[in-house]
Amino acid sequence: MKKNRILTTALAAFTAFTFFNCNVSAQDMALPAPTKTDVAGSLNKALQDRRSTRTFTDKAVSDQVLADLLWAADGVNRTDGRRTAPSARNKQDITIYVGKADGTFRYDPNANKLVKIGGGDLRKAVAGRNKFIATAPLVLVLATDTVLMDGNMALSGIDAGTVVQNVYLYCAANGLGTVCCYAGENTDDVQKFLGVKPQVKPLVYMPVGY
Repeated sequence: MKKNRILTTALAAFTAFTFFNCNVSAQDMALPAPTKTDVAGSLNKALQDRRSTRTFTDKAVSDQVLADLLWAADGVNRTDGRRTAPSARNKQDITIYVGKADGTFRYDPNANKLVKIGGGDLRKAVAGRNKFIATAPLVLVLATDTVLMDGNMALSGIDAGTVVQNVYLYCAANGLGTVCCYAGENTDDVQKFLGVKPQVKPLVYMPVGY
C-alpha cells in the first residue's frame, strides 16, 4: 500500500511538471526580425555597426570629431547641467581624461573644453599588455570619484558602462574604432601619471581612432 502511494505521488508530480512546462512553452512568443537600416547616423545603424577594434591607422582625429565624441560620451545636454550619460543619483562621478600626442587632458563638460594636465603620453602610460592602445591617435580614460559614490564600485561601474556605450555608438556612427579595456585593480601608476587623488579610480581605457 505504501509503495503504491509513493508511485501515485511521483506520477502526479511528474504529470504536474509536464503540464507546467507545456503551459510555459505555449506562452512563448516569436518576435519579428529586428529593424535594420542603411541610414547613416541612425541609432539602428550604429547598433548594427557597433564592434570592438584593436587595430588603428595613424589618421588624426580632428578637434571637431573629438569635441563631438566627448559630448556624446558624457557631455552636458540640458540647461540644468545633466549629461548625455545617466548617473546614479546624478552624482556625475565619471571624469574623462584624454591622451593625445600633444599631451594629457581632462575633459570639462560644463565649460566644453580640455584642460591640459601634463605633456606626457597617456596612451603609453595605460597601454600595459594592450600594446595597441599606444598606436591609436587618442585614448579616453574613464575614472570614478569613489567618494562621490560612497565607495560603491558597483554604481561606479554602472555609470562608467553608460559612458562606454555612448563612446561605442558614437564611434560606430562616425567611422571610428574603439574597444573597452579594463583598467585592472592596481592603477597606482596611472593615478600618479594623472596627478589625481587616491579616491579617483581609473576604470576603463578606450583607444579611439580610424
